Amino acid sequence: MKHREDGTQRPPQTETERWPRPRYDSQDEPHFVFILTPPYTGSTTIAKYLATSPNIGLLRRNGEGQELVPGIQRNWNADARIDGESIKSTWLNRYQEINSDGRIKIIVEKSPPNMVRIEVLRSLFRETTCLVNNRDPVAFCSSTFFRNTPDLNQLKEADRLNALQKKALNWVLHSSILKEYSSAHKVAACSYEQFCDLPQSLQTIFEKATGKAIQPDENLVLKIKDYQPSGIENKNQEQIGKLSKIEIETVVNTLRPHSALTSFFGYTPESWLQMAE
Repeated sequence: MKHREDGTQRPPQTETERWPRPRYDSQDEPHFVFILTPPYTGSTTIAKYLATSPNIGLLRRNGEGQELVPGIQRNWNADARIDGESIKSTWLNRYQEINSDGRIKIIVEKSPPNMVRIEVLRSLFRETTCLVNNRDPVAFCSSTFFRNTPDLNQLKEADRLNALQKKALNWVLHSSILKEYSSAHKVAACSYEQFCDLPQSLQTIFEKATGKAIQPDENLVLKIKDYQPSGIENKNQEQIGKLSKIEIETVVNTLRPHSALTSFFGYTPESWLQMAE
């Protein structure tokens, strides 16, 4: 991204800036594993865990290659024009940059907007696998609410509840896309909660889906977002504990009409009402 004279960044303005096309070796490709996931669902922890395996790499430290191609960065428009050659050349250039010793055979890519254009992305590379990941919707709502709501402490209660309703419907939107794709293509699924409870379960799912053996480090210590460095740990209760009783009730009531969707992913939002009592 270019910088202004005062040192601040400016958005890409030209087609070349939005859709870079660096050189790459067309004969040197990894196996791309796309983790289809909403944001704030523990996917950064999952990607960093997988990347401790010697044969796995990430295009960026957070596992999101979207940041290398401004044209797709935070672009959730499924109908937007996409320059596939730019994505392919940029991602393969980056892969070849980080793989000078040849040990990386797999790239884990988990940019959340990938879910709206996954078939286009898969068509760009010779070998791909998809996994679907999700997180408890109440925890998702709390995480996105406290991280992404401007002037949070100044909001009136009605505004807070309205914001949480929107977060819940956002989970529904993203999860509906994942359910449809997962059902149509028989994609293997994992979850933040399952991973935290038993990290080896993710390794098993990953190896079965890809046919590739991996050796992740189960004893790693991670620094994720604003949490203190820790091992693999389920943060749901801590996150949901930030919500008031009426806020939890609002999220749960917003999700009630979508019980088939929450059940598909193995979640029962109503169980958090006991915490609110």
